[in-house]
Amino acid sequence: MKKIRVLNCPVHSLSFQEAIGVIEGFIASGRPHQIVPVNAAKLWRMERDARLRQIVESAALIVPEKAIVMASRALGWPLEAHIGGITLLKRLLPVAAARGYRVYFLGARREVLERMIPRLQSEYPDLQIAGWRDGYFAASEEAAVAAEIRASRPDLLFVALGTPKQEYWIARNLAQLGVPAVMGVGGSFDVLSGLKKDAPEWVRALALEWLYRLAQDPRNLWKRYLITIPWFCARVAAARARRVFAQ
Repeated sequence: MKKIRVLNCPVHSLSFQEAIGVIEGFIASGRPHQIVPVNAAKLWRMERDARLRQIVESAALIVPEKAIVMASRALGWPLEAHIGGITLLKRLLPVAAARGYRVYFLGARREVLERMIPRLQSEYPDLQIAGWRDGYFAASEEAAVAAEIRASRPDLLFVALGTPKQEYWIARNLAQLGVPAVMGVGGSFDVLSGLKKDAPEWVRALALEWLYRLAQDPRNLWKRYLITIPWFCARVAAARARRVFAQ
């Protein structure tokens, strides 16, 4: 897989079909792999969190959100495609249903999962749901949660605990889980449950997914985007200026 660095972050450059093929390869291998989607907010955190940076750097597959793709183009190293966390999750579900892959969902509130699981079973009748559990458990229960997931033998595990908690949790438990493909998916369960709407393609194409999310949840997201979006734009502009002046 081709890997390039965008604003000092490694990202794999591949098409959607190639990304799914890579993940199917992970499943075929039977060995555990961590998949990390990267967006502007995660880049901002990585600048301040050495632990998160190390986890991203060592991930088996690092997929770009739209803002990262646009930054790569502005800097002259265009990525193959926008993959994204929730988009990849939604693309993987019909593949899992068709291939017989077992899927486990961890995270979000219990009421979110209680809405999401029946919706998925209705949309994908052949989807094998190995299990699910909300994300509200004590640190003392972590080993038991990991053991429960391992016992359910999933091929795919989606963890919705938010960044950086989900990345920390996956990295700590990856070996014990024994799940071939594990990905942190942030607030994706809220979308899959129908409690929130996913950004339309035209919004995502303009890299305005953050604004769409902000409009749906301003109380929880305004501070995050007020800080990270200006920072990200400034970083791209500075990197582009250095590239221009270096020519």
